[in-house]
Amino acid sequence: MSDPQACWDELRKLAEGGSGDPRKAADKIVRDYRTVAKRSEFALLQKRLEDTLVAGQYTTVPLTDLDHHARWLTVLAVAIAATKERR
Repeated sequence: MSDPQACWDELRKLAEGGSGDPRKAADKIVRDYRTVAKRSEFALLQKRLEDTLVAGQYTTVPLTDLDHHARWLTVLAVAIAATKERR
């Protein structure tokens, strides 16, 4: 995984995965990406994650999609926290 889109896709797959707690996996995806990413690429991913979380928090979703949406927000929040940790 060497580009921001690949990392993003992995996080999306994790959110769509369905059951269980995605926190450890989301953290690992971002940490693994950080090791191979250029600083500018990592900054782009971080900005995209932050913007998407804000938008997602203010999005109204149908009740049938609520669990999936909550899982996506959890993945985003953990991924953002992982981007802010010191190396």
